[in-house]
Parts: sequence; structure tokens; C-alpha cells
Amino acid sequence: MPTYDALVIGAGYIGCSVAYHLTKAGLHTALLDRGGIGAGASRANYGNIQVQDAELEHSLPMIRAGYACFETLEEELQQPVGLRKLGGLLLIETESQWQMMAARLPRLHAAGIQAELVEADHLPELEPLLDPTSVLGACYHEHEGQVNPFALTGAYVNQAQNLGLTLHLGSEITSFATRSGRIHGVRTSQGDFSAATAILCTGAWTPTIGKMLGRNWDIPHVHGQALVTEAAPHLRLRNHIASAAFFEDVHDAEDAVSAESAALAISQTAEGHFLLGEAAKTTAELGSTATPTGQAAIARLSARHFPALQQVRVLRGWAAPVAFTHDGLPFLGPVAGLDGLIVATAFKSTVIVTPLVGRIVADLVVNGYTNDNIIPFSPDLRQVVDTRS
Repeated sequence: MPTYDALVIGAGYIGCSVAYHLTKAGLHTALLDRGGIGAGASRANYGNIQVQDAELEHSLPMIRAGYACFETLEEELQQPVGLRKLGGLLLIETESQWQMMAARLPRLHAAGIQAELVEADHLPELEPLLDPTSVLGACYHEHEGQVNPFALTGAYVNQAQNLGLTLHLGSEITSFATRSGRIHGVRTSQGDFSAATAILCTGAWTPTIGKMLGRNWDIPHVHGQALVTEAAPHLRLRNHIASAAFFEDVHDAEDAVSAESAALAISQTAEGHFLLGEAAKTTAELGSTATPTGQAAIARLSARHFPALQQVRVLRGWAAPVAFTHDGLPFLGPVAGLDGLIVATAFKSTVIVTPLVGRIVADLVVNGYTNDNIIPFSPDLRQVVDTRS
């Protein structure tokens, strides 16, 4: 049985960062995934480094610290990750959304995050492609950014492999080996692995894996869909775009289980491809099949706000299960009663905290503590039920 110091389960953004930082710290580490690198929600991600949409009560220090990590990230990983600076616009369509965004500003400003409300008449100065008559205004933050998702996860894995990381892809977890309240390893579809520490970076699959450990974690997920267009370098976005509707608890709507709702989320790659989204539907399924109704809803919504996109051809659509939490707080930290288990998943804005979370987990494993305040994110403070009792 292969034996490691640490097993990282889930090879998305967070898992790849955690694997790198553990290997860098000198631990004999393996990265496991049921598919491949970035095969879950990370492959369906725009790569946006989002600042102003943060959860306000507990997450702002982590957001600021995560943002700062990108200043030296490419130097640290010794290869480009497609990092570029962009602004961010949260489009406002109703008076209630305007009030909601206005209420957020004092908290953002107090944390040192610049953001301002911009009325519709002034939006063409910030985003010429946007039809300003389709909105009341927007909340604007100048200092956000974007990476290439595949370049970032690949850079973490490549550098970690140079330091000794072992990959076990196509390995689906079937059970855990525990004894006297401690993790000793995992059983997978490709064999058994022994380790004193296991880190769950498993996104929408976390509740399923948690049940193997007698835990019932409240981590729902949406079936999220998006489109990508042909390259259109003659049309250039200056910002990545999202809708203030994302702050209206759309995931908790009673009809969300049976209806696909679309909320605007648009970005553009460095090569000029438009990334259009998103259609979301809360579901218990873990599928990745795009639907005609969801794809059509995205196209209609995008064209309404950005008329020039009606002339751009769609290349393909995609879908992925995307984890979220009802309070916007991630699951991050050790699990009481299961020594050696750490959970790091369900982040509201994953990209911006990816470098930081890897370091935090490495601190927990190597030192037994972290100087970052992760107490509000503890799995033990959330809805946890021991299914074996």
C-alpha cells in the first residue's frame, strides 16, 4: 500500500494549490481525483479574481490577503498563469439591488477595498460594449483580475511534481480507513493509500464523501452552465461583468430546484473569446450536461445587455456542479473527532483565495495551527450530524 504524509483529494483550484504547498513544505504528498486536473467546477470557471462580491462579515481579510498573493504568484510558480488586471462591474437592474449594493460599500471601504456606484449614463465610459439602457447602473471596482484556469492549476501541479508530488488521477474514493477517531488512509477505485492526513478539496462531491465519514455537511450545489464564443478581438471587454442578482439569494428560491434561472456573468479571455453565463439550477444531481433551455437563456440575456454579441458565433457550451453555502462562508479547517482530516471547499470566490488557502492548509498540517483567522469557517460550526449515531 503506497504511504504518504498527506493525501489531497480533489484536483481543482484549491486541491492543486494545497498539494503544491504541502509538497513545498517537504511532505510526501499525493493528489487524488476521480477525473483529471480541474475536471470539476474549476474547468468551468472564468478565472476571475473577484474582490467586491465577497461575503462581508468574516471573509474580507482572507479576500485581501488572497489578492495580494497574485503579485508574486507567477514568479513563485516559475511560469505564466495568464494573469492580467481587469475591472469588475456588478450590474444593477432594480432599485432593491441598488440599495443592496449601496449598503455594501461602507463595509468594503472600511476594509480598504475601493468600490463605487455608477449610474447608467456614465457606464459607457467604463464599458463601451454595454447597453446602458438595460440597467440602472453598476457597482464598480477597478482592481480585480483574471487568470487562465488551466494554466493556474497546471502550474501548481507542474511545480509540485518537480518537488516530488505524486498524482493518482482516475481514483474515486470509495471509503476511508479510520481507527480510534483518526484518519489512516483511503480506499479508491484504483487501490488503497495510507496517510496520516487527508484534505478534502472536493467541491460539490463533499457531502457524498462526508457521509462516508459519518458527517452530513450542508453544502448544496447548482448545475451551472455557460457558453464560449469564437474569438472576437475587435470587441474587447474592459471588465468582467456580473449581476447584482447574485446577491438576492437566487440559489435559495423555492422554485430553483425545478427551474433554470439565468443571471448575467460575462468575461473575456486574453485571446478574445467571450465567456457567457450563467444558467443555474439547484439540484442533487452531479451531472455536467448542458441543456438547450439553459444555453438559450444565457444567449438571450447576454445579447440584451451586450447587443454586439449577437454577431458573434457560439463555439460550445458547458455545465458543471458548483458547490455553495447558504451563508457564503466556506468550509475550511480540521474536523473534530476525525484527527488528520481537513476540509477546504465551497468558497464563494475561489480563484482569489486559491494561493492563500494552500498556504493555510500547509500551516495546519505542518505546524498544527495557522495565524489566519479561519474560526468562522470551521466545519464544526456548521450543520454536522453524525450519521452513525
